[in-house]
Amino acid sequence: MFTLPIQKMINFVYIKNRTLFFVFNHPVGKQEFDNNIQSIKSALKFYMPGECKECDENLFDDIKAFVTHSPKKNKEESTEIKQVYKERSTGNFEINIHDEKLNSLIHTIQNIIKSRHDA
Repeated sequence: MFTLPIQKMINFVYIKNRTLFFVFNHPVGKQEFDNNIQSIKSALKFYMPGECKECDENLFDDIKAFVTHSPKKNKEESTEIKQVYKERSTGNFEINIHDEKLNSLIHTIQNIIKSRHDA
């Protein structure tokens, strides 16, 4: 019923006092919901017939939406994986820098690369 971006903005849904509440995590989701509320109500009444005995206790009379400004809690803890790459350079390159400090720094880096490549 909702587009994928709007579905991602729905935080959760619950029923309380015969009212179906949609809780959004962004105001744009609520705005889109408010624009389409009448079509949502008519579609839900069509799919939830009154003669359904299982649905009697879960029926609702109204639909409302609000925005919660609390951040989502991530269920998965992100762990950083340190990636180590093999040096592809052999250290055989020309240094054409005229500044002596920078030239010596690049020369030091070149020697480190050559020593690690030979090992």
